[in-house]
Order: sequence, then C-alpha cells, then structure tokens
Amino acid sequence: MLKDWVFHFCRNSLRLPLGGFVRKVHFDGLENFPKDKPVLLAGNHPNSFLDGVVYQHMSGRKIYTLTRGDVFLKPIANYFLRSMCLRPIFRARDANSEVARKGNSQTMDELYDLFRNNQTILIFSEGSSFPEKGVRRLRKGTGHIAIDMMKRSDYNLDLHVVPTALNYSRFGSLMQTIHVSFDQPIVVKNFKDEIEENDKKAAEKITNQLQESLENNIVITKGDYSEEKEFLHEVIINENYRPFTFKSYNTWKLSIAKLNSINDKTASKVRDYKQAILKEGVDDANVGGRSFDAISVFIALFTFGFSLPVYAIWWLIWKFSMTFIDKRVKNIIFHDSLKVGLVMVLSLVLVLGLAFAFFNLFSPLWAILLLIGSIYGGVCWFRLVDLLPYFWNQLAWFGLKEDVKNDLSKKREAIIQAIS
Repeated sequence: MLKDWVFHFCRNSLRLPLGGFVRKVHFDGLENFPKDKPVLLAGNHPNSFLDGVVYQHMSGRKIYTLTRGDVFLKPIANYFLRSMCLRPIFRARDANSEVARKGNSQTMDELYDLFRNNQTILIFSEGSSFPEKGVRRLRKGTGHIAIDMMKRSDYNLDLHVVPTALNYSRFGSLMQTIHVSFDQPIVVKNFKDEIEENDKKAAEKITNQLQESLENNIVITKGDYSEEKEFLHEVIINENYRPFTFKSYNTWKLSIAKLNSINDKTASKVRDYKQAILKEGVDDANVGGRSFDAISVFIALFTFGFSLPVYAIWWLIWKFSMTFIDKRVKNIIFHDSLKVGLVMVLSLVLVLGLAFAFFNLFSPLWAILLLIGSIYGGVCWFRLVDLLPYFWNQLAWFGLKEDVKNDLSKKREAIIQAIS
C-alpha cells in the first residue's frame, strides 16, 4: 500500500510544476501502442529524468521505466525509486562488475514477470541523455533485452518493441510543447529463426529498425539547414496547436521525416518566409491563423484577484529554481529535470501555505473553492502571459494590407506543402 501511495503522490505532485513548464502535450500513433500485450517502449533520451515523467505522468498509463542503476545503490533510494515504477539497469560505469551483473540479473527477472502480465517497460535506447534535437547511435541493449525475454518464454511471449520518439519544442524554458509518437511495433517473435541462427545479428537488426524509425520521427536540427529546421519545427507546432486541451491524442499532422530531409529549395522558401514575417512584425502563428486558449485567458482574468498573486509567487519560484540550477549544476543534462523537481517541492509548500491561510480565514467550502481557483488560475496565468506576444503580433496582423496578408499566406502554404 505504501508503494502505491508513493507512486500516486509523486504523479499528482508533478502536476503542479508541469502546469507552468508544459504548454501542450501531443500523443500520436496510439494505435501502435497495444494495451493488451507486453510492450517494450524504445525511445530517445533528450532530457534526463524528465523524459520518464512525460511517459509516466502524462500518458495516463502505468509504465515501468529502466534508468541508471547507480541511483538505486542506497536502500532508501532503492525503495522509493522502485515505488515510482523505476527499475535499475547497470552500465559499466554505474557500479563494479559484480554489483552490475547481480543487479541486471535481478532486473531481467523482474522484467520477465512484468511482461508476462502484459505490462509496459520504457527503455531509453541511446543509453545516455543529452538535451539536443537529434538522435545518437542507439545501443544494442534494447534488442538484447527483447531477445532474452523471448528465449525465457520459449518464444511464446508476444512482445512488441514500439519505437517511441520524444520531441521538445525547446530546452531550459517554460511553456514547452512536447510531442510523443509511437511508430509501428517490432514483433519480436517474428525474429525466431534469426535469433536461433545468430542472436547478435538479430539484436543488431532490431536496433537498426529502431534507429531508422527514430530518425524519421525526431526533429534533427544538427547538420545542414539547422536554423531552417528549427523554424519549421515551430511551424509544425503552430499547425498542431489545440486551443482548449492540454493533451491531444492522434491529431498530429505534417511530416517530421520531410522536415529532416529538406533540400536547398525548401530551405530557401523558409528563409524568405521568415524574413518576410519579421519585416511585417508578425509571427507564423498569426499567419497560420492559430487560435488561442480563450478559456485559460477567461479563467485567469475571472480569478485574477486571488490567482494573480499566486502566479506571481509561482513565477518567482520558477525564476529562483531556474537561476539556482543553471548556476549550481554544471551538467546541463539534468537542468530541466532538477528545475521541475525543485519547483515541485516548493509548489507543495506554496499549496500547503495557501490551504492553511484559506481554511483559517474562510469556511471549508469557500476555502476549497479558493484553493482550487488560485492554483488552476495561476496555471492559466502562465498560459496567458505566454500568449501576450501572440496577441501583440495579432494586432500587427490585423493592420496589414490584404495583399501583404495573402502573400505571407502563400509563402507559408508552400512550406506546409513541402513537409506534408
């Protein structure tokens, strides 16, 4: 019971900082993520512990996540991490060979038991984390784990390895847009003959299929046309913006694979369009007719008397946390995760302080209503402030001549066609 309590406490506590950190979350390709089969999610790893939070606390499904084994070596940490559905996987640098071998053997036994009960395991196939828009060469561990599970079951386990791409709109800032896509699953039992012939080659084949899938579904801005690809990512986010939902499912459109493979002709169109909107003082969101979160704006303004002060305190908490982590933690890999974690703790203190004040000043019913209104209203203020540049540029858009608007729209449509 305690373990369940820890899991649900952490999941719900994370909702507080994520309200200011994340603007929208898109889950795409859910038909490729079966609910009634054992699933090994194989994904990229751009943002340290925060990546697991996206899957575990936003997807709505219970997902067990494989993470670095060294953080499990202390008994108390081991207990609580396991309570949060995390399982250790030891790399060579995480512990000495005996500890790593024993720990990984225990983890493999646990994974097999979970798979037999049609559970989902998440593994970050790059093997390490780095905040970038790109895909590094995948490690072969994912394929070897899948093959080991099949051998244990005498090839009766219907294990699906699902390539899972995770895209952040940017790193190190508030109001991010996150896109998670699930690609066609790799059915491991179809590799039975290849595994029996040469399991190393079979693992390599699985790895190569995962690599190809991730490279088609993750925005890669490294290399040629880096700035153009970054701008196209913004265009795709605007095109997929949903005004009244925090999470959206199977609504994503436009091709990330085509974004990654743009040629000089498309890049030239992007530069021309980008220069044109800058000249007119508008944004792609204005040209594309992107709507806005009217409900969030209404709630923020309707509750401003008590939610605006809460937002101001919350914003200061975020500002403090971001400045503190940026200055004190040299390894940028952990920055976003530590910021969210620190804000989660401080946000809980804020909520407890508000609850204490409201329940001492008002009746229980009013105290509950004010507490909910101030917290959710505070989240809505984050969204409203994020929209202010959009509103300002929208005024400039309304003031443009029709022929200028039409010209910008045509330039944008040509780009949309190129990545559709």
